[in-house]
Amino acid sequence: MKKLINTVVLTLCFLSSIALAEWEAVSDHWYGVTIADAKSGWSQSLVEQDEKHYRTTTIQNMMLSRAGIEIQIEVTSVFVETKEGKPVSVMTTQEAMGSVSKTTWIFKDGKIMTVSEAGGSPVQKIVDMPTQTWLTPQAVKRLFVQKMKEDQPIITYVTMSPELGLNPVTVVMTKLGEANEAWLPEGASATKYESTNNIMPVASTEWYAKDGLSLGSEMDAGFGLIRNSLMSKNEALSPVNEIPELMISMFIEPNVRIPDDEDLGRIVMNVKTKDGSKVELPNAGHQFVTANEDGSAIVTIDLNRAVPATSGELDGPVFTASSAICDASDDAIIAITNETLATLPKDASDLDKAKALRAKVFEYIDNKGLSTAFASASQTVRDRKGDCSEHGVLLCALLRAADIPSRGVMGLVYVPIIGENGVFGWHMWSQALIDGHWIDLDATLETTHSVGHVTTLTTPLTDENLGADMAGLMGTIGNLDIEIVEIGNPSKE
Repeated sequence: MKKLINTVVLTLCFLSSIALAEWEAVSDHWYGVTIADAKSGWSQSLVEQDEKHYRTTTIQNMMLSRAGIEIQIEVTSVFVETKEGKPVSVMTTQEAMGSVSKTTWIFKDGKIMTVSEAGGSPVQKIVDMPTQTWLTPQAVKRLFVQKMKEDQPIITYVTMSPELGLNPVTVVMTKLGEANEAWLPEGASATKYESTNNIMPVASTEWYAKDGLSLGSEMDAGFGLIRNSLMSKNEALSPVNEIPELMISMFIEPNVRIPDDEDLGRIVMNVKTKDGSKVELPNAGHQFVTANEDGSAIVTIDLNRAVPATSGELDGPVFTASSAICDASDDAIIAITNETLATLPKDASDLDKAKALRAKVFEYIDNKGLSTAFASASQTVRDRKGDCSEHGVLLCALLRAADIPSRGVMGLVYVPIIGENGVFGWHMWSQALIDGHWIDLDATLETTHSVGHVTTLTTPLTDENLGADMAGLMGTIGNLDIEIVEIGNPSKE
């Protein structure tokens, strides 16, 4: 391991020398970003070269609102490749309301060395290069331009996307014809494509000039149509005129209220999508899902039962490993874990330990609010502030420090104080693997868990695939309806 770490350090020094090279701009394009036709940010795509390399820099800057609290998010990705199309490195930085995370990929000798940091010590790993052949950004551009010249109706390629993790992404672009939308640059001749990939559950529509230049794109994100449109730098950087609301606009009001009863242990609901697509929800924790023929699903939340873990989950090292977002090796996290467990009897069960750690996180984060944006466990343990995501990742880290496998959960939680029937709002919590079953634990709320929790996805919070896991939300956010059909019926084994 020491040899591998030294290799990482040496390679980082090599990358520093690349950063000091004389770069010449090849292209520099700016885009305005709108959500539901309201200006909400900008993006930049810059390509540079030196004698041997291309460097592709993409920056996305957006202003969003959660219940009236404004959040600015900026994601920067720098991809260095040789002019022959061999990957050298990728550096990605995300900044959001004081939370900063950085990830570096270094490609060397058939391996990918990763260094991730998010408020704690850097987490270093070495993984094998994917066996599947894939293309770097400029190699993709060359292929795309060539296929456009050949007038190919379908263009398929495999690449790697920094925001979606280390797994190769297969992209399929289907030509839809010539188009000249009103918002495109004046006089632009554009070819329109539908773009899909094997990671994102929603398609995008993209417009390109004959030389392969992206003129714009659109994607329905559930909370509004996201559009990127080519424009001048001054236009792109013009002030945001209306900040999109991402929390209140996505509330789901059920057909009836859920009773305020602490002893309520079971609820059954029918969940369907607004666009008619098939409901894809996991059997996880205390949630049991049965698909209906019409694409909807019967979802049963039963606090007296839990879904058994699969053999792969039982042996999965990802649920105990440290990552930048969930670093169980952080000294402060270990200290709080040991302090909490020391208050329990020596014969305390793993469930007792998990519940005690959940209660500790609820008490420990004393500045509860929406002013942070997915801070890491290491940062949260020092700042002691955050919303549901900070509670969730901190609890996952404490559980792992206690040798209890854990994972994060994204989904919906019932909020009774809003609307006539209450609403389901988007939420995050944790699951602990105990006695062969996944147990739901919500550190944000006073109660451990409730029948008002609907799971849409789970994630082991790894550095390699967190982005791809979160992409799964795109198919459900803003696209679900919930009908309560049974309340309080006894469990049926």
